[in-house]
Amino acid sequence: MNEATTQRVLGHFACGLHALTVKHGGEEHGMTASWVSQASFHPPMVVVAVENRSKTIGMIRDAHHFALSVLRAGQREVAEKLGGASAGAPHTLKGIRTKPAPASGVPVLADAHGWLECRVVATLPSGDHTLVLGEVLDAGVEDGE
Repeated sequence: MNEATTQRVLGHFACGLHALTVKHGGEEHGMTASWVSQASFHPPMVVVAVENRSKTIGMIRDAHHFALSVLRAGQREVAEKLGGASAGAPHTLKGIRTKPAPASGVPVLADAHGWLECRVVATLPSGDHTLVLGEVLDAGVEDGE
């Protein structure tokens, strides 16, 4: 297999820009997530890929809840801040406006297009990432759509 060709083709897969957030033990954490997909209509579920070396995956496993916020085009600074190395960044949400999601209290980005609050249903090892399957508990739209 030609790795360069494989990476080139994979680079054409459509992906959005999301913020994944989690709260456990009084600590809130976030990361930029681009590998996100709807997984089911009934019940509504999503799947997200989280890097194995990240602080985020451990917090998700412990908290059993997470949220996904859909970033706006003008939120590049937020995406860059959350896209830093998450293993050594315990305060990645500092300076980002959040609010607690209704069911679990996990933070959601207050200025995002919208958000999904999820309960972890399953995790699946996937190479250098772990796939996290989440059942949607609640959702919100922040821009009147």
